[in-house]
Amino acid sequence: MSCRHLDCDRRCTNPRTPITGMRAGTKRCAACPHYEGPPRGLGDVVHAVATVTGVAAVVKTVAPDCGCQKRREELNRQFPSSP
Repeated sequence: MSCRHLDCDRRCTNPRTPITGMRAGTKRCAACPHYEGPPRGLGDVVHAVATVTGVAAVVKTVAPDCGCQKRREELNRQFPSSP
């Protein structure tokens, strides 16, 4: 697992996430909405496409609590990326 927010000790340095200062881990980082790295699964791919096309911004404006993060986590869990 990689993310631009991990330091050399693999601790999260992103102040916007609840795991700041904690070691990265499959379970901890699987639900991080601020993860920036290779896709962890289908949910990250869908999120990237929605962001690039502008769909994510429209959805957040219309329905701020749309359930997108939960859907992303579930898709990542059901369809993880190949190592």
